Amino acid sequence: MPIEIQIQDKDVSGFNLQAKAKLEESVNEFVSDLIEEANRIESGRNSTSGSPEITSSMVNDARVLIRRGLAQPKKGMGLKILRISSAVLSLAVGIMYDSTKLQDRGYMLLFILVIAAAILSVTIATIKE
Repeated sequence: MPIEIQIQDKDVSGFNLQAKAKLEESVNEFVSDLIEEANRIESGRNSTSGSPEITSSMVNDARVLIRRGLAQPKKGMGLKILRISSAVLSLAVGIMYDSTKLQDRGYMLLFILVIAAAILSVTIATIKE
């Protein structure tokens, strides 16, 4: 049994077609996030191995968490790759450090480029989180 949400025409009287489409997209996204958060809350509170049962208080808690920005944000694959590359580049800097090899200009340039890439990736990963 699908749940349908209806919005009165008088409530969206000033909306053009694109705004109505964006409103529908936003509502669907909010509902999806609300359902996902309610399921996450239920799985954290469920102490038995029985079937899940989401209560109205769980839905209300999920709504509060989402509205106040306290829900756990979805982490994309790009952020995971960026975090891994940050760790690998930082490790590479540590491995590459050799005071005798750093006397060579080419090696020094490569070392500086790896340090710059490591700093940049760590900074971007920290900001994205």
